[in-house]
Amino acid sequence: MESAAPLVSVIVPVYNGAASIGRALQSVFAQTFTDFEIICVDDGSTDDTPSVLASFGDKVRVMRQANRGFPGARNAGVAASRGQLIALIDHDDQWLPRKLELEVTALLSDPDAALVYSDVIVVNEAGDESRSSPIGPDTAHAPSMDEMLTRIWPIMPSTVVMRRSAFDRAGGFCESLKEDLDFWLAIREQGAFIYLPDRLVRFTFGHLYPKVLKRDIGPKPVIDAVRARYGSRADRWVEDFIQLRIRMIANAGAVEMGRGNMAGARECFMHVLRYDRFHMKSYLRIARTYLPARVARALSGRAARGE
Repeated sequence: MESAAPLVSVIVPVYNGAASIGRALQSVFAQTFTDFEIICVDDGSTDDTPSVLASFGDKVRVMRQANRGFPGARNAGVAASRGQLIALIDHDDQWLPRKLELEVTALLSDPDAALVYSDVIVVNEAGDESRSSPIGPDTAHAPSMDEMLTRIWPIMPSTVVMRRSAFDRAGGFCESLKEDLDFWLAIREQGAFIYLPDRLVRFTFGHLYPKVLKRDIGPKPVIDAVRARYGSRADRWVEDFIQLRIRMIANAGAVEMGRGNMAGARECFMHVLRYDRFHMKSYLRIARTYLPARVARALSGRAARGE
């Protein structure tokens, strides 16, 4: 006889995460709230991820599939899960012990809320706190729908617990966009958000290159999808999306220049031009990638100098 469904289904997408997936799962097992199941979706890993997952035995339900990207892996995990609430955690992040307890309590206390999320501690791949939270004073609150259409709201997937009913009505993550930014808009339509200022997740901000390029499909599909749904209401969201992408990809290029990877840096700066073909700084940076590495670093900013 099948056991009763848990209240929470924890969805863990992983791709080539052998070095970090065990740490992420241990942080789930360490939760003070225990009425959950874990669905781990191995999205076509080619490293030792399957062996690491096998070591957890029946404590984790493992699904394996050909690579579909994180949106596809999350969708597959939700489809196979049974909980009323859906919690997300990426394979290189960690939850603090009271994460589920606090968020589940908050969500259940407000039947009109679709989703709860929290602040984060940003760490590097070595686990050291590396930078300030992306949530600043101006975004440290639950957003209205109008606010979410004015800018990219800083919601990290690993901080989220949401109602399954809201997830289903939102249509899940759009796999063709390889993004989650449009999903937060869609699920905000289904109900209010709750923001907890507690820093309940250790969010890993690692090397952006080359994954930032592999996951990026350019501006048009994302912008077209958001404009089709919201029209001119999304003008400021679109502007912020473009600027965010330019900053992120340009920063990845600057870091690669600092590491001496001039080909990778050049690839990033050329990619920026897909978002703004008049981005003059990128043209200058492309030219610098043809200089000797030491000279290029001396002419560039702090990121390229390794600062």
